[in-house]
Amino acid sequence: MNEHIRQILVTLQELLDAHRELIRHANEKTEAIRSENVEAVSLITSREKKSVQRIVDLEQTRLLQVGRFTVEQGLRNMRSLKMEKLIQMVYHAEQKLELQQMWRELSAAIKELQDVNTFNQQLIRMNLDYLQFTQDLLLGAPEDEVTYHRAVQGMNVQRASRYNLKT
Repeated sequence: MNEHIRQILVTLQELLDAHRELIRHANEKTEAIRSENVEAVSLITSREKKSVQRIVDLEQTRLLQVGRFTVEQGLRNMRSLKMEKLIQMVYHAEQKLELQQMWRELSAAIKELQDVNTFNQQLIRMNLDYLQFTQDLLLGAPEDEVTYHRAVQGMNVQRASRYNLKT
């Protein structure tokens, strides 16, 4: 087996494991959001940051290994070679099959992670909308402030604005 391909396979397995760890964190976060446990969400988010940094490091390693493989094959400036092209470049059937299988598993894990993260974003948005709705019920709608603005002008009452969201 080509040593560079073996190293790429090891790195892909580590990437797969790291993505699965992120999926576990995301599922834990879903439960924490549902139970409105802000401390747990914060703790899970810090764990996610560490996992993401590990993935970034592993991806750098993978790119370096792919670059070494392409140099060995006599190709230059192909460090950012896509996995599909790399798989096409491998001549040994066994190595090609291993790379394809690992790439499919990693792609599936990335897709699952994206789906769980999208769901968590929707849950958070729904919770924030509910909080805003509750605030509007208790304090009155923002449109009501215009009517009573002069009466409370000297009181320096400022109403909390809509939550900030990065879209």
